Amino acid sequence: MSSEQVTVDPAELTYTLNEEDWLDGFVAHRRRLRRPWLVPILIVAALVGLVISNGFRAMSAVDVAILGTAALIAIGFGLLLFRFLITARWMYRWQVRLIMRGNPWLTEPIRAIVDDTGLRLTSASRSETAAWSQYLRYVETDRSFVLRASERLGAAVLVLPKRGLVTGDPAPLRALLETHCHRSA
Repeated sequence: MSSEQVTVDPAELTYTLNEEDWLDGFVAHRRRLRRPWLVPILIVAALVGLVISNGFRAMSAVDVAILGTAALIAIGFGLLLFRFLITARWMYRWQVRLIMRGNPWLTEPIRAIVDDTGLRLTSASRSETAAWSQYLRYVETDRSFVLRASERLGAAVLVLPKRGLVTGDPAPLRALLETHCHRSA
């Protein structure tokens, strides 16, 4: 009984990255990094801090209720503002512009070959090879496949736009990614 290794046909892409591609990659990468459990913990911690503080000992019950309500509204507004500033698309657009301005080679036409050994990217000024061990996770969006080194915030991200597929069919690339990477939700 022999075990056969399944081989998948290589996928070839030819594309030039633009701001929308990078924006798609940023949003896809950050989408997985949200910590929804953190907000209730922060609110409970703030309320416990208010209750324990010495300022409540000399107040009446009505004053405590008014101050507690005001504190909850302030905390909620602060968290909402914080979330807006952190996850705002305009901030990603600004970051993408800075990255592209500082790295003009990112806007060169790229040819990518993705196969069982990894990825080979070539452009006019660069040539890179990446083993599958460099990109452990991926996210598929409507526009692209976003390869990620890890779930962490500063992890390397590689955007492979679907419009760049030479055959136009994303199935071979999807099969390679499913074989060699873990799909992130």
